[in-house]
Amino acid sequence: MTYKEFLEILEELELDLDLAAEALDLELPEIEAWENEEEIPKSAEKWIKKQKVEFAALNNSNEDNDFEDGEDENLNNDDDDGDDLDFGDKEEGEKK
Repeated sequence: MTYKEFLEILEELELDLDLAAEALDLELPEIEAWENEEEIPKSAEKWIKKQKVEFAALNNSNEDNDFEDGEDENLNNDDDDGDDLDFGDKEEGEKK
């Protein structure tokens, strides 16, 4: 993996170089020096791929496990003409 690819994945995961440096126990200039290399160290590649997998797992978690498929009759009542709604503007001059 190249340094450019590493940066692209960091951006995709909304992470920055400071966080990567901390996670990899490196100084920021050490990471920035990878720009001059053909490939980043395998440990960094392994870390960023792990972050990508964890990010995907978080985004794919089904938080709506108990979501019922179908229409809720309270939300989709075509017969409702809105007469029971009170927006407080019946008579503007009237004060409580």
